[in-house]
Amino acid sequence: MPRYDFRCPCGTQFEGLLASWAAPDPECPRCGQQTARLPSRISPIGNARPPMGDTRAPTSFEGTGNGNREYIAEWRRRLDTRRRFEEANPEHATKREAIAAHEGAFSTQPLTYRELAGRAASTGDATAAAADASKARTAGARKGEDGESARA
Repeated sequence: MPRYDFRCPCGTQFEGLLASWAAPDPECPRCGQQTARLPSRISPIGNARPPMGDTRAPTSFEGTGNGNREYIAEWRRRLDTRRRFEEANPEHATKREAIAAHEGAFSTQPLTYRELAGRAASTGDATAAAADASKARTAGARKGEDGESARA
């Protein structure tokens, strides 16, 4: 729910939450008159970025400072903060899909198990489906290279 600042003709200013930007402005809590929204205040300090997620967390023993307890505890706090942030703001949740292949033809666009299952649904052969996906990625990459050289 967006938070807005409001001003009444009687001089009262207050903050309020609205269901959406299109919702009507509330009445003044002091006199009951119709209020007007004020322009948003700009914060000169602060951090507008969401908290760091697990995509930036260390993934090896060496990455944790060889098991440094303080460093690991700090990352746990960061990940807990991110989890709470995603619960409150689901539109910022990290997209998580299991990756079936990420090297070679799949280095720029990994093959997910969801895509692999969709490709293998008709034949039931995951190996052939993966080979087809690889051919499609390779053909798409060649097509992109041809398009770039034709433009040059």
